Amino acid sequence: MLEEKLVAGTPPATSAPMSRALVVAGLFVLASLLLMDLAAGRLDAPPVHHLLHQWMSRDAQDDSWGPMIRAYDWLQAPHQTTLYQDVFFTQHVKFQYPPTSLLPLAAMHALGVEPTVPGLNLANFLIFALLALANAVFAVVLARRARQIPREALLPSLVVAGVAGVATAAFYPVIWSYVLGQAQTAIDLAFTLACLCWVSGRRAAAGVLIGAICLLKPQFGLFLIWGAFRRQWPFLIGWGAVVLPGLALSVALFGLANHLDYLATLQFLSSHGEVFYPNQSVNGLLNRLLQNGDSVNWSGTSFPPYRPLVYFGTLLSSAALILAAFFLRGRQADRGGLLDFMTAALTFTIASPIAWEHHYGILPAIFLALLFALLSARPSAGRGGFWAALTASYVLSANFFPLANEAATTPFNFVQSYLLLGGLVALWLLYRVPAPAP
Repeated sequence: MLEEKLVAGTPPATSAPMSRALVVAGLFVLASLLLMDLAAGRLDAPPVHHLLHQWMSRDAQDDSWGPMIRAYDWLQAPHQTTLYQDVFFTQHVKFQYPPTSLLPLAAMHALGVEPTVPGLNLANFLIFALLALANAVFAVVLARRARQIPREALLPSLVVAGVAGVATAAFYPVIWSYVLGQAQTAIDLAFTLACLCWVSGRRAAAGVLIGAICLLKPQFGLFLIWGAFRRQWPFLIGWGAVVLPGLALSVALFGLANHLDYLATLQFLSSHGEVFYPNQSVNGLLNRLLQNGDSVNWSGTSFPPYRPLVYFGTLLSSAALILAAFFLRGRQADRGGLLDFMTAALTFTIASPIAWEHHYGILPAIFLALLFALLSARPSAGRGGFWAALTASYVLSANFFPLANEAATTPFNFVQSYLLLGGLVALWLLYRVPAPAP
């Protein structure tokens, strides 16, 4: 496992300050950023430098904050019905978060700070910068543990950190999460920090961070089952120390009825999903294959009609992915290690009926772990295939390809699911790439 020392007597991966493969990987990342930035400008897509300029200008939308503020204001006013029956089903506001997601807004209100879109976007501005920094630190930790750079070498560490930080900031799902004004940016930061805690043996702290994610993203509640199967008791204690008090406080503040009502909302979402192309899940793929609505233009008030093939196809694929993460992945030698932990996180993301592009903002940390696992692996006949798969997965996941939408009304609209493909390839690599020897 990455968090353990290499076998005594194993020669260092490199005698140079940085391995040649690591330099090539860094140059590839930077070259791909430049090429995709130029290509985006020619395809009327937002270039990377334009999106980064929006971040520096603190120019963001209210994709999360608008519905969250509206839901919180609704709870503060007198009402005769439940939150989701009124806001979600009657007013058609796509507030799809659990009531626990409103706890930060309640904390702001208790401190005398009125939750506003500009204020929340300012917090997101700082979170985005911290996310790039966290992945930079994570890259250096992995590089040193994989013996790709000496521990005492400052310049190679700065180079590795710089490439990882820039790659994270320019990673399309990450920067798009900020531009949209998405709470997912905070989830990405918490996940990278959880990976840092995991690789350093701080399992309880990782549980605290995953528990905090669960208050916003209930899909990650499956980590409770995963942790039990892996016997990660400190992780589960940390998870429970956040989730249980958070849930109890949320019920006390917002009422039990609104929490039970959220279950009906989840059932509705799983029955319908989204046809809009940024939904990079099996549900989105099936909805688009069946031409079950307009996949190019966003509707803020409607969902695609219920289709049994979409519903049961989503259900079966999600069950297969989750069971594989619990049992098939758990039979490998690095059971409970970093790659196993990341397999669970990526699986729970892909298996969701709605997995927006920005939900894949957890991938930069995963790509870093796969990169250094490959660099520290012993030479074998299959490594070339792993490198090719990692390259393809990164290119598909890190960029926006608007040209794919030209196929929206054709039988070839499966190309709109290129990010789903990139995520599935990364998931395959998490199963297949050998973890560094303990």
